[in-house]
Amino acid sequence: MIKIKEHDDFTLLTASVTDFSDCMGYCQYKIPLSIKGIKPKPSPALIQGTKAHHKEEQYEQEHVELEPVTIDEIEDKHQDIEFARENIYSTLNIPFSFSSKNVLVTLSGRIDKIFRKDSTLIVQDDKFVGTPQIYDEKTQPYPSHLLQVLTYLNSSFSSKRSKNPEDYFEMPHSTKKWQIRICDRKTREPYKIFSESQDSFSLKYLHSSLQKFAQISLDMASPEHHNNSHKCNACNLKSFCNFKI
Repeated sequence: MIKIKEHDDFTLLTASVTDFSDCMGYCQYKIPLSIKGIKPKPSPALIQGTKAHHKEEQYEQEHVELEPVTIDEIEDKHQDIEFARENIYSTLNIPFSFSSKNVLVTLSGRIDKIFRKDSTLIVQDDKFVGTPQIYDEKTQPYPSHLLQVLTYLNSSFSSKRSKNPEDYFEMPHSTKKWQIRICDRKTREPYKIFSESQDSFSLKYLHSSLQKFAQISLDMASPEHHNNSHKCNACNLKSFCNFKI
């Protein structure tokens, strides 16, 4: 749910990472619906995907022994470290100064997997799908998936869900890299992996998407329609939307 609150000279705009990436990567007309508090009923695919995530987390807990990560190890960018699955929360704060108001966008989420190897900070997100073969011809991930991992990569991190800045930590690094693993929902095995290092183009894409997200949320810009009937038919908010085609 997207929330807007006035605070002193700032407008605070808060949302989950998945709300932001879904609205800007799938359909911008989801933004006003989310602000109104409209929540769709979870689809069978979402329920099954969530179950697969839980099974993967449980498997790691039972079969993978990870050493506790110390503050000294976190601060040494040359130290390889790995956090347990879904054990790190992310918070991205980014301010915008528009002509009519100042806005602080805050996006919060929980990361599937985050680690550092050879001074490279890596965020991994797993998508458990029933028919992974549909990705055979795709050379790039879906925009919503890409925005999600880019947001995580540029966030501050915490080992618990917290609003206390003292609980946040940074991960020193030389480069950043994202991985999106398309996994078979039944076997939970990776079927296809999209992976790239973050560059100036992807960072600009994230920033422009964040800016447009803020402008649409605050009625400073209108949503742009994707004009794709297949997207509308598959959308979990189509019964609430007046702009479906």
